[in-house]
Amino acid sequence: MKDNVGVLFPVASLPGHHGVGDFGRSSLRFIRYLSNNGFKYWQVLPLNPLGPGNSPYMSTCSFALEERYIALDELVKDGLLKEVPLHNPKTDKIDYQDVLNFKEEYLSKAFKEFIKKPFRGYNKFKKDNPWLLSYALFTALRKQYNYQCWNTWKKKDINLFASKRVPKAFKEDYEYTCFKQFIAFRQWNKVRKFAKKAGITIIADCPFYVGIDSVDCLMNKAQFLMDEKFNPTVVSGCPPDAFSDDGQLWGTPIYDFKKMKEDGYNFLIERLASYMKTCDILRLDHFRAFDTYCVIPAEDTNARRGKWEQGPAYDFFDALYKKYPDIKLIAEDLGDLFPSVLELRDRYNLPGMYIVEFTIFDQKAMSTNRQLVYPGTHDNQTLMGWLKTLPEENVKYLKVKFGENVDLFEAVFKYILSLPSLMTIFQYQDLLMLDDKARINYPGTVGDPNWCFKLKTFNSGYKCPLLND
Repeated sequence: MKDNVGVLFPVASLPGHHGVGDFGRSSLRFIRYLSNNGFKYWQVLPLNPLGPGNSPYMSTCSFALEERYIALDELVKDGLLKEVPLHNPKTDKIDYQDVLNFKEEYLSKAFKEFIKKPFRGYNKFKKDNPWLLSYALFTALRKQYNYQCWNTWKKKDINLFASKRVPKAFKEDYEYTCFKQFIAFRQWNKVRKFAKKAGITIIADCPFYVGIDSVDCLMNKAQFLMDEKFNPTVVSGCPPDAFSDDGQLWGTPIYDFKKMKEDGYNFLIERLASYMKTCDILRLDHFRAFDTYCVIPAEDTNARRGKWEQGPAYDFFDALYKKYPDIKLIAEDLGDLFPSVLELRDRYNLPGMYIVEFTIFDQKAMSTNRQLVYPGTHDNQTLMGWLKTLPEENVKYLKVKFGENVDLFEAVFKYILSLPSLMTIFQYQDLLMLDDKARINYPGTVGDPNWCFKLKTFNSGYKCPLLND
């Protein structure tokens, strides 16, 4: 096998004792598997608190970690819990609400023990992460308002965030949130140390936009294009193209880049820096928006009136690299792009992406050693699912390309491995030769089955036969 191969697989989709993958045994076993089989990279999806439809790309906070990924078994080892029973360990579908309900019972018990004698480093963690105060207050008020968006809250409650202190009524909520975040970061840092020792580089993902129902938006509301009631005046998406007459309407608020420039894009830069605390390399999702981004009138129900606007481009990246010169980035440079997007990418020597499911029928397409080569990403079909649903003419093309009597899955798999690349990244489902029942996400749709796939069990001795011929 080449020495630059990695695996894309979400933490949530790993086998786990409690209905979801976690920052404990699940992650450690997967890293051991990767290391033992010659892989170099593990690419994960965003690890932040999940948003609407359990999407990791629409988080309530860019700086926090998802508390469902806390490994309860590790809390038993820490002496904070006596024991935790198994809970849906063999499920192949994540029920996020069920996981939350189950884990909250035990996390609250662990908190009561923890608060009697906090672990070493807890106070330093709170001091070093000032965002905890606003995040804890935000989560407490969301519950109080039955999870309505913050722009519907009473003005007096919105104004609490400006005080930078914990109101007496929310002190327990604050401590509980701090405890869960401390434990989550403590466990994930242990995973990262284990990965480093095993020779595995972790790649994480940074969404370009934040949702309006987030503490990011609330705390930085002056840096978004919103009216006096904090409703977006324009929203994000993508104009109509050859694949969609209506375009894509994502609906997130749009950054006010002119306003952001006044403080050197501090919020965006610190947001990327927070992601870098969880990984070795950061993939910038929707990279093209740094160059040109689409704005759509907020009242529209489709993206037909979407227009391209100029992004912060070189201004932003000059400021970013001035403050964090060693940050390691990957540009998600997919789609029909303006030349200026590629010029921006190349100005900072950022590696891009090459998706074989998109390019294999284009005789002019060829990857380079400055790209990450994928069969498909979490937003695409699995390789097996893709092959099963190909039109007949495309199947005929592949048989001409690879041979009439070959196994097409094996032929395409080996073709992918043969392509020039900086890294070659397979979805773990492709190593297991799973079809679209194991697909992670269907873009443009919300809820089940998105983000729900989970492995029932994990065979740490499994070797993909196509990697070792």
